[in-house]
Amino acid sequence: MKKHISVFIIILAVIFCFVAVASSPTNYKTMYEKLLKDYNSLKTQYDKLKKENANLQAKVNEFSKKAATSTVYEYQRDIILNGATLKYKVPFINYKGMRFVHLDSILYCFYNKNIAPWKIDDNKKALVIGPNLTPNGGIFLTDLPLSDYYSIDFNPVSNSNEVTILGATKGKNTVWRAYNTQWWDENDSKRYTFVQYKLNGDYKKLNLTLGLDDDTDVGGSGVFKIYLDGEKRYESPIAKGEKPKNVSLEVVGENTLKIEFYINKHYRDLQAFPVVVDAVLYK
Repeated sequence: MKKHISVFIIILAVIFCFVAVASSPTNYKTMYEKLLKDYNSLKTQYDKLKKENANLQAKVNEFSKKAATSTVYEYQRDIILNGATLKYKVPFINYKGMRFVHLDSILYCFYNKNIAPWKIDDNKKALVIGPNLTPNGGIFLTDLPLSDYYSIDFNPVSNSNEVTILGATKGKNTVWRAYNTQWWDENDSKRYTFVQYKLNGDYKKLNLTLGLDDDTDVGGSGVFKIYLDGEKRYESPIAKGEKPKNVSLEVVGENTLKIEFYINKHYRDLQAFPVVVDAVLYK
């Protein structure tokens, strides 16, 4: 009896499935049209992306050609300090000659002092610190920056091509202006003009020549004094028309060089142009 009941249930289940399928609202034409529409939409998107990809590839090729013929970015340079290449490199970004790193600040941080001059040597691909050496191995004082000065209505000028002493042109020079007025007494502070440099203890010897430029007024005279770290190490009087004075000093361990010119009192107003000529520092 149980066996007959099981067979009967199976037959009913099969009949139910046939009835359900036969009565389903499935419309294969509608399904096909929907799938076709989705396909066409995807194909349109694909064609659009393919076109955009082709445009991007064309731009990549164009930029690649430009990059091959353009100046490349350079991210670091060797450091050459006073002729010696250091093991360190300086961060540096250069594009078509433009600097994007403030090298003065970097150098100050590296060495905790001002270093000058410096320049970028493209041939050596290096940051070169320190002045050019003279034929005998020294460096010109004019290659160092002024750390301080006092000049009357005239900023000190380095390497002027207009400086002459007794008719002879002096190329490597620093010239400034001193002034006398008959109303100033002999101790007036405005009589004391000077130029000053930082040596930072880097040098051993200093050779230089002191004189008055030919543009100094007739009757102009004064006294040159040289101070190292505030201590007077040289003094000499001079007047217009006199031969320049040659000076040689030991500067081992000295940090500050000050060259002062005191203009003498005169019965009339006049100007003088003290000059430091061919000043060379040796390590």
